This record gives sequence, structure tokens and C-alpha cells, in this order.
Amino acid sequence: MSIEELDAYFTGLALPAQIELERGVMVMDLPLFVESHLNYIKLKGDLRSAEVFIHRLHLLKDQLEAQNN
Repeated sequence: MSIEELDAYFTGLALPAQIELERGVMVMDLPLFVESHLNYIKLKGDLRSAEVFIHRLHLLKDQLEAQNN
């Protein structure tokens, strides 16, 4: 999924207050999490470090879709 597709997915999406992203990894402020991760990817998407941010957004997307099914 491209950066643009991730941005489009999260834009306007009603997010829960918090979520367990992975076992033992709690995200307490989802809007801030999404905003900061997308901003980092947009600014530094060509760096290898951006892969972690992209991976976390994919994890979040998968978690949200699992909760809605």
C-alpha cells in the first residue's frame, strides 16, 4: 500500500481512543500516532527508517479492520 493510499485510508476515519497495536504495545492517542507517522513518511519516505513507520500503520490498519469484522 502506497503512502497516498495509507493517507487516504486514515483520512476521516473514526479512530478509537486507544488500541493494542501488538501484544504489549499500546497506542494511547491514535490521531496523534497516525498524524505523526504519516508526516514522517511523507518527509522521510526515502529513508530506510520510514519502513518501521509504514509497518506500524499497516499493523494499525489490520487491527482496525479486524475489530470491524
